[in-house]
Amino acid sequence: MPRLIEPPAMPEGVRRIIETIGNSARAELLHNLAAGPATATDLAATLGVGRGTVHAHLGALEKAGLVTGDIPEGARHGRTVHWHLDRSAVDAYLDELRHYLTGR
Repeated sequence: MPRLIEPPAMPEGVRRIIETIGNSARAELLHNLAAGPATATDLAATLGVGRGTVHAHLGALEKAGLVTGDIPEGARHGRTVHWHLDRSAVDAYLDELRHYLTGR
């Protein structure tokens, strides 16, 4: 039986949501940021992974609008960024996914 890679009827927005938050590392980062702001170093220690890995996932989450840093992207080099969860963006993502999955 062929594996279903990209369902043809799935809306593009839903596909992006799944690609963004369907990753267990990103979901765990969001979960940790729900408790309050944290640095990449703090998150890396909590998750037991390297800072580079955390930075890559935070970048994807930031691009999706789910997290923000307290320092603008172009001014971060050599500075400690405190990352914040955007709860309203997460709620919007989950609402769109819920609507797709349940029709409600």
